[in-house]
Amino acid sequence: MSATSTTARELPAPGGHYALGRRAGDFVFTAGQVPRDHNRNVIGDTIEEQTTATLANVQRVLAEFGATLDDVVKSTVHLASLSDAAAFNAVYAQHFKNSKPVRTVTGSQLNGVLVEIDAVAYLGADKV
Repeated sequence: MSATSTTARELPAPGGHYALGRRAGDFVFTAGQVPRDHNRNVIGDTIEEQTTATLANVQRVLAEFGATLDDVVKSTVHLASLSDAAAFNAVYAQHFKNSKPVRTVTGSQLNGVLVEIDAVAYLGADKV
C-alpha cells in the first residue's frame, strides 16, 4: 500500500511532527483542522464562523488528493464548549448536504479556537 502526505497550500504549517493529510490506499485522512489561516491567525469569533473556516481548511487538505466533502465517510469533531453543538451542527449540515458521514463529537480543551475537525474520505477505485 502506498501513502502520500501533504502540506496543503494556504494552510498553516503543522505545529508538530505530522502531515496535514495522508492517502493510504483508497482512503484520505486529514489531521485535525482548525479555523486558522496560513499565518496562524484565528478566523472568526463565533462557532458558526469558525466552523465554516475549519471546514474550508478540511476541504483544502482533501482537494490535495482529489477528494471533496462528499467523499468523507467519517469525521471527528472537538468543540471547546458542548453548548455550541446545535449551532455547530447547523453549519456542518450545510456543508454535508449530499452526504451524512458518521461522526463523533466531543468536548475538548482547544488552544484558542472553538472547533477542530478531522476527516476520513474514501476515494475508491473510480477516483484514483
